[in-house]
Amino acid sequence: MRTSSVESPVFILGCGRSGTTILGNLLAQHPSVTYLHEHRPLWTSAYPETDIWSERAITRRGKLAFTESDVNPRKTRALRKLFALELQKSRRPILVEKLPINNFRLPFIRGMFPDCRFIHIWRNGLEVARSIETMSLQGRWFRPDQYRWNMLAEYAQSMPETAPVPALCQSYYEKGLLEWRVSTQAVTSFLGRLPQDNWLEVSYSAFVADPLGTSERLTDFLHLTPEQTVRDFIQQNVRRYSESRDGAELTQLELVIGGPLLEQSVKPLRSRLTTSGDRKSVPRHSG
Repeated sequence: MRTSSVESPVFILGCGRSGTTILGNLLAQHPSVTYLHEHRPLWTSAYPETDIWSERAITRRGKLAFTESDVNPRKTRALRKLFALELQKSRRPILVEKLPINNFRLPFIRGMFPDCRFIHIWRNGLEVARSIETMSLQGRWFRPDQYRWNMLAEYAQSMPETAPVPALCQSYYEKGLLEWRVSTQAVTSFLGRLPQDNWLEVSYSAFVADPLGTSERLTDFLHLTPEQTVRDFIQQNVRRYSESRDGAELTQLELVIGGPLLEQSVKPLRSRLTTSGDRKSVPRHSG
């Protein structure tokens, strides 16, 4: 397969630690899918200012959020060529990319790839915050240089409804909860303005409870044929590894930091089963 462009790329969205990796790995088992797992160098090669991870982030003036006004035609051509090269190497026609920071760059992505589609996986905000806390204590999330946290704090402070919240976040858990909030709000607000055939939304709880059913929704959305390789992967790998916080009682501080979507996210799975096929299983953020 030879191609100099990429058509209808699919971007997996969701706050980090929400199941984006296992979802991407599942799709990667399909013989028609080229899966890019956090290929940050592709982005920074074309748009160096997208870097908020590396030691060069400060000198590159990396920033968190991007809009349509950040689209540069020359840099976009370079990025599209890099994506097309990945398709050539794999010889699989459907490109799926997972990079959680893209939650804050959706108008930018849509401006570069007008025909793109999105898959959003969301998870109980308390579970995500606890997982981020664990990763941070291992030095694998919020690092001592604080660059990534500072970007998130500035982003939250730029909006009236979250402006005072970063000052309340003293622990890694609280910082993780704020990251879940602003990430989830950014995604749900953006997707709510798109035609429904451009995106699919699934919950992590429903995914681990009924992975085959979720897989069917994914393959239908991507117009893929069912494959045994995908079913085998599900049987061997998809299960819950951490304790569920569904139905957890929320403290006042968690409610203040987690925002209006948090209470919905912690409802027991049984209250969502009747809407498991509804793309809008998370309420749209009105702010």
